[in-house]
Parts: sequence; structure tokens; C-alpha cells
Amino acid sequence: MWNNLLTIRPRRIWIFAAAGGILFAALDRMGYLLTHYGSIWVISENPWHRTLFHRILLRLPVSILAVFVLLLLTDCLMAPDKKQNTCLARLRGAVSRFFSLRHSFSLLWLIYFISFLPAFLGGYPGIFAADAPNQIGWTFSGWLTGHHPLLHTGILCGIFSLTRSLGLSDSTAAAIYTLLQMLALSAIFSGLSQFLKKEKAPLWLQTGTVLFLCLFPFHALMAVYTTKDTLFSGIFLLCLLQIYQMCIRPETYFEGYTGILKGGLCFTLLFLMRNNGFHTLILCLPFLFLCLRKYWKILLILFLGLFLIYQFYNGPIFTLLKAEPGNEREAYSILMQTLGRTYVAGGDIRPEEMDLIRPVLDEETLSLYTPDLSDPIKNQFHTDAFQQQKAQFLKTWLTIGLRNKKIYIDAFLNTTAAFWYPDTTTEYLEFTCFDIEKENSLYPHVQMTPLIPLFHHYYTAIGTDAAFRKIPFVRELFSMGFYVWLMLYAALYSFYCRDYQKLLWMLPMWTYLTTSLLGPTALLRYAYPLILPAPLLLFYLTKPSKNINPN
Repeated sequence: MWNNLLTIRPRRIWIFAAAGGILFAALDRMGYLLTHYGSIWVISENPWHRTLFHRILLRLPVSILAVFVLLLLTDCLMAPDKKQNTCLARLRGAVSRFFSLRHSFSLLWLIYFISFLPAFLGGYPGIFAADAPNQIGWTFSGWLTGHHPLLHTGILCGIFSLTRSLGLSDSTAAAIYTLLQMLALSAIFSGLSQFLKKEKAPLWLQTGTVLFLCLFPFHALMAVYTTKDTLFSGIFLLCLLQIYQMCIRPETYFEGYTGILKGGLCFTLLFLMRNNGFHTLILCLPFLFLCLRKYWKILLILFLGLFLIYQFYNGPIFTLLKAEPGNEREAYSILMQTLGRTYVAGGDIRPEEMDLIRPVLDEETLSLYTPDLSDPIKNQFHTDAFQQQKAQFLKTWLTIGLRNKKIYIDAFLNTTAAFWYPDTTTEYLEFTCFDIEKENSLYPHVQMTPLIPLFHHYYTAIGTDAAFRKIPFVRELFSMGFYVWLMLYAALYSFYCRDYQKLLWMLPMWTYLTTSLLGPTALLRYAYPLILPAPLLLFYLTKPSKNINPN
């Protein structure tokens, strides 16, 4: 270990430690100011931390040192000491034999499924909340909308239709869906473990992955959550594995049709299970073409096929099912939040500009501005009026922004802070069931009936009460921002090692985050696709580099 540390060239490691230190110090101080004051531009009377710049400077020594230590530790993981005592060698041997069992996939599948059972038994029939009640209620009332993915809506409605036809309760239908989702997610977890075994990941990482997936409570909560985000997150993980194999062994992946079919299936399911899945893939396309240009023809066929499926899905399929396309206002949260904050803060919006904005967002709507959620404004956004004058509206929005730069920046950062600031206090997962439209028999009526009260109390404390916020370090570990910081560190280390191919492996995580930052708010279920692949990121970090090593 120490020999490894002594061979590191100090200039390069300190340059990257400084770069990472500045980045993390800036994110930390911006998040702190937003949480406590609602703005990063607040001026303090204390000269030591008068402005954001002063606060970052004060935090830099600790931040740079922390990144420096992390770089050293990651280098040690890249080249671990081969000397082991007898007990450690035996333990490694036992772990290795377990992962090498003939039926290890089925065994791990069972282990992961069992790890979800406490959440299921403590919150029977599962967390029936968020979008699910409306997905079913709207569809059974005769309104099928693309606001929610049709595939997920079809699965939900199919299960509820079948159980109702058999005379079973809606709670039973919700339980059936939850169990099927638990089976699917635990199978994907087992697939990740098999991937790490096949790629000869360090045994500590293989073991740690099992412990992380079994014991980290948000996995069990998401497994019993009937929102589309759960299945999307699992499919997203499979897509990451496809991208990795496509990049690391292109000559094998693109030989024949097996790899293309697997990738095509995973990528298709990604955008069928969530509306921004297609945009996540499209943003990856230029980089894949650049780095895999030798196989550009096959890539072109693959993505052209995906594009045709996407167009067929949004065209003939919608027409056949008489589904109404989703409202485009879902993509305009930044417009709403920046204009709303400018109006509420008394920013510079001129009368002639307000005349143009008013048909889309009137004064009463703008006054509904909420810093971390665009829904109050979004629900009153007039999409038809916006479409009639889109170019002029966007030009006016940009003109207002050039005069109110600080307000616009604050608006964007407040809406997205929970994604990138680990010490956030944003809502997590409510461990409950929604029963809306109680008098309407077409809507689902699901009641949470805990079968084991102890488990119910535990997951209520984790989800609804977020009691972990009172525990230092655990609070950060359970936050969305921690995993975005892990992504940032993984990218920093890739540059430090000059192993730029790793940036391509994790590219879908960045493109997904980009599309999420344009969304209405930052919630754990939106960030779960970035939390679930954490073991994969660690694998990327510890995989020996084929490129130039700075050591």
C-alpha cells in the first residue's frame, strides 16, 4: 500500500485534488446558502464569509485535502496489497466459492427478494401513491394519456381489471403488482451481481454490492412502490451494462445479432417505461458514434431502429389506443420557475413583456411560485397559448433573464438543489397509500394494512419521517446529492487516470441527470436511477486502466 502511495507524482494529484476541492466546496456552500437563505447571493455581515466566494475559500483546505485522500485511497483499491493473513484468505475463499456456485443467480435472486419482504409485510400491499391512482382512475374513466408511460399504465390497469373481474379487492390487485415488481427488481439485482462476478470485480465489491442492495432501505421502499420509476431504474441499470459491454468489447458485442437484440430491447424498454428515456439515449448518441466510429454502421442501424420504434409508439400506437399525447408543459419547468421567481422577487419585467407572458402565465399563476416545485405554476400553464407564440415567448424569456441573471440562477438552483446537495431536507418516500376520489368506483381504493407492525414503524421512520436526517453522515449517505457527488468523483478520477473510456461507460447517468434537472422538482424516486448503479460506479473506478496511468 505505502509503496503505491510513494510512487504517485505529486503535481498531478494535487492539481486534481484542487480541481475537485473547488468543485465540491462550491456545491456544498451553494447548497448551504440555498437551504438556509434561499439564495446564493446573500451578503453576510461577517467579513470571513461575507459572500459565496468567501465561504468557498474557507471551505477549500478541508475540501482539497478530502479529495486528495480519496484519490490516494482509490489508487490503493486499484492496486491492493497481495499479502493477506490466513483468516482473511479463508474469508475471501468462502466468498469466492459462494459467487461461483452453479445456481448463484437463483440463490441471489431469492436473497434479494427476501430483503424486500420486510417493506412488503410492513406496508401491505405496498406504497400505492404518487401517479398510480390517477393512472388507473383516468384510464378506467375513459381518458388514456401519454402523461404517464402507456406500458406501465397498461400493466397496472391489466392487473386491476383481472382482479376486479375475479371479485378480488383493489388492495389484492396492488399486492399482486407489488410482488411482480419485487420479482423483476430482485432478478435485475441478481443480474448485476452476476455481471460483477463475470467481470472479476474485487470480492469486497461483490460482497459489498449484496449488502448494499439488501440492507440499504431505499431499495426495499422502491421495490414496493407502484410508481414507474422503480422498473425504469432497473431497466436503466441494464442499459448501463449494455453500454459498458458495447464499449469494452465492441468486436464481440457487434458480432452477430445477440448484442444488438439485447441492447435494442433494453433501450426500447427504457423509453417505453419513462418519457425522458428516449432523450437520455439520444444525448449519448454523438459520443458513442465518436468513440465507436469503427462500428458506426451497426450503431446507425440500432439507433435508427430505436427511432422508428419511438415514432411508431408515439404515432400509430397512440392513435390505435386513442391515447392523448402528454402535455408539453412538462418540459418547461425552467421557464416557469425563473419567470415565477422574477415576478415574486420584484425583478425587472417590463409592461410590454408582461403583455406577452400573460396569456401563458398570468400574474396570479406567477405568484404561486414555490422554490423547489414547479407544479403550482405548471398546472396553470397554458400550453396552447405558448405554442402560438413560442419563438417570441422564448426570446422575451431570454431577454428578461439577461436583466435578472441572479434571480434566474437562484430559481434553477432551488428547483434542482436536492439532486446535487447532500444535506438537503427535501421530501423522500412517504410510506403510505393514496385513496383519492373515494366516491368514484372507477378509481382504485387501496388501503395500507401492515401485517408486521414493527416493519411498518421502521419504514415509516425511514420514508415518511426521514428520521435519518438527525444522524450525521447517515443523513448524507441517504441523500440524492451523495450519489451525484459520487458520479462527479468518478468522472474526476477518470480524468486523473487519463482513462477517458470510463466517461463513456457512465455517460447515460449524466444524460439522465441532465434531463432530470429540467424536471418539475427533485425527488428520491427521480434520483433512484442514479442511486441504484452506485456499485457499478465503484467497479468502474477499481477496474484496471488500459490507458496511461499517472502513477
